[in-house]
Amino acid sequence: AMQSLDPRSFILISTCLAALCGFLCLVLRYSVPRDIKGLNSWGISCATLVLASLLFASRGRLTILYSSFIANIAVVTGITLMYCTIRRFCERRPHIALCVLVPSIVATLLIWPTFIADDYRARIIIVSTVNAAVFLAAAQMLWHHRERRFAEIFTLTVFAGTGMVSIARCIFAILSVTVANPLADWSSVQYVYLATFAFSSVALSLGFILMVLKRHQLRLEDAAMRDGLTGVATRSAFETMAQRELAKSYRAQHVSSLLMIDLDNFKSINDQYGHRGGDMVLKEFVRRTTLVLRSHDLFGRYGGEEFVVLLPDTSNEVALQIATRLCETVRQTSSADIPIFTVSIGVATRMPDSEDIGDFLNQADKALYRAKAAGKNRVECAGNVRLHHLAPVH
Repeated sequence: AMQSLDPRSFILISTCLAALCGFLCLVLRYSVPRDIKGLNSWGISCATLVLASLLFASRGRLTILYSSFIANIAVVTGITLMYCTIRRFCERRPHIALCVLVPSIVATLLIWPTFIADDYRARIIIVSTVNAAVFLAAAQMLWHHRERRFAEIFTLTVFAGTGMVSIARCIFAILSVTVANPLADWSSVQYVYLATFAFSSVALSLGFILMVLKRHQLRLEDAAMRDGLTGVATRSAFETMAQRELAKSYRAQHVSSLLMIDLDNFKSINDQYGHRGGDMVLKEFVRRTTLVLRSHDLFGRYGGEEFVVLLPDTSNEVALQIATRLCETVRQTSSADIPIFTVSIGVATRMPDSEDIGDFLNQADKALYRAKAAGKNRVECAGNVRLHHLAPVH
């Protein structure tokens, strides 16, 4: 039954699939940002495998130079380029020189069993060993990548599986007798190898495309959650993250604090320095505020010149210290290009009774209103908390 299947059928299938995958990668290149690397080189690797498949299928029509020697080198080059592309996608040095070095080593090793001895088994051992090493190296690279979602796991599984099949083919070639003609190799391992090669050419490309699209999706989501001018969370993103943090505090029965911050006299800054000057002030405020906040604090732009900060698991006393330090840091002059500005801050502290942040925001907003009414450039706290222990803010 096996002999009724022509190995050329598998080769032609892999040719069509690799060509399609290469085309998709090159087309997709125009749909994702240029800083997401690898689509061009992956498309080139697919094109190289297409060339290899066409040369393998020409066995008996072209000389062994093309149908075996160059074809094997093209396979190794395409797979090595895939590995370099994975390195680049994982933000490692791509080592493009490997795409010259590895095929050159393989070419040197193939000279004797191709042109002198015509040893098909030796060629299998050489090429399968190198391919297995590159496949497994790519799988290992993805395994250690910091982002390991479904697409990465799927791709590394295909890399690892194809590498194991290549190892099995190498072992089988070592233990079996020499087969004079690759198109007369009817062994089960040969068919499994050819079928795996045809499958992996599309599966690996599908996995890589999924990786690219997922990274693109995450960047779009991040852009949607970030204020375009200041880079902090948008109002909706802040509320979503804050509700999640409040739910944690509610379960752990920890108090949390909220700062509602407003830039004083911001309309006057815009009128005097223009919108460009106002934008510079907003960005400088965010920069200075970030220096004061802790890594786990949530910082968002609530609208216009109003910002909000959630301080998880933070007592009222610590929140007031942070707010006071923030007032002092903001009013310091750091550049002649930045107008002097101050902020008013309302502080609210509570034990969350649910993940709803609405009432929490209202408390902080009322405290902010009192700070603005009391002369601005100061900190006020919700409730009846006394502030005499704080350093005065003028």
